[in-house]
Amino acid sequence: MVDLAILFAILSLMLGGLNEVVFKRYSARERSRGMMISGIGLVWIFLLAIDIGLRGDAIDFEPAGLAYGLVAGLLVAVANILLLESLKHMEVSLGSTIYRLNTIAVVILSILFLGEVMTTLKLIGIAFGVIAVLLLYRHQTSHDHQRELKLGLGLVLTGALCRAIYGVVTKAGLSAGSDMDLLLLTSALCWVVSGLFYARFIERRYAITRQKIVYSVLSGCLVYGIVRTLLAALALGEASVVITIANLSFLMALLAALILKMERLSVRKLLAMGFAIGAIALLTRA
Repeated sequence: MVDLAILFAILSLMLGGLNEVVFKRYSARERSRGMMISGIGLVWIFLLAIDIGLRGDAIDFEPAGLAYGLVAGLLVAVANILLLESLKHMEVSLGSTIYRLNTIAVVILSILFLGEVMTTLKLIGIAFGVIAVLLLYRHQTSHDHQRELKLGLGLVLTGALCRAIYGVVTKAGLSAGSDMDLLLLTSALCWVVSGLFYARFIERRYAITRQKIVYSVLSGCLVYGIVRTLLAALALGEASVVITIANLSFLMALLAALILKMERLSVRKLLAMGFAIGAIALLTRA
């Protein structure tokens, strides 16, 4: 069963990497990110409805599962908003690097609240993953406004912590027998609401265009796959392992960017890819 969990985590990684490329292309121009997040949530709900219909199932709205779902959904919604806000005050490379390091918090929280055991092999695998992420950071410009930088750091660190708690709460909910479809539905609804809130009150850009719809549909399909496979992995494996693997989505993003000639290969990127592959190999054996 653990091998199947790793497989689902790798699938989540691959879909996550492709979604990073889509979002990077969307963000290349001044467009509302909030509207895209909301659109992704709507597509997510639509695909979930089709999925449930094809399986002939029904969502079990039991109180405990609803509570887990709402808490997890709010956490991931807040994490998304804080990440977007932090990027206004700091370089994207620094913000995304710190956000990916939520793996560290996931490991600590998994040991404290989920009773997961830290083995030497798992620790080395996680360390490889962290090194891979750090290798991708590239300082681009110096910051003259240290106050803004500190604000950005505070926002992205809080967002990373929320993202880590989301993973642990979701694992706890699945372990308690919560309906996976209910967890998916509540998270999707939180994406819709948080995206609209961000677009209306923070970005103040909420026009609906054809391009936003196209990007939202494409990214929504990918995000649904990302979350569905991640939850499947969490249901079968340890949070500290599967989330660490899923967080290495930059590996797929980098490969796609190289194929599309959006980026050039460098020694640092090769090293990062090597450590990421090493992390996956080690965690598969952990």
